[in-house]
Amino acid sequence: MIWRLIITPGAEHDFNRFSDPEKQRIKNELYTLADDEYPRKRLKKLKGNRDSPLYALRVGRFRIILIIEDENMVIIVIEMLSLIHISEPTRPY
Repeated sequence: MIWRLIITPGAEHDFNRFSDPEKQRIKNELYTLADDEYPRKRLKKLKGNRDSPLYALRVGRFRIILIIEDENMVIIVIEMLSLIHISEPTRPY
């Protein structure tokens, strides 16, 4: 790997809720990203935070939020979201 991957405890908690095939797909994408010399070309830069730019990696129905630290060659995974749960409207009971 060219880049070192760090997964925060919160992202690991998110990851553990997914099924085994989903976990494997996400792991494969993260390893591919870490092997890429220029990982930003595969990511979407998120707007709103200039001091610490956030990026998103889309893997199927999941969005992985991460930070890239160039000086340390580290990719930090902050959060893993299932887009299905985000888009579901809340229903009053």
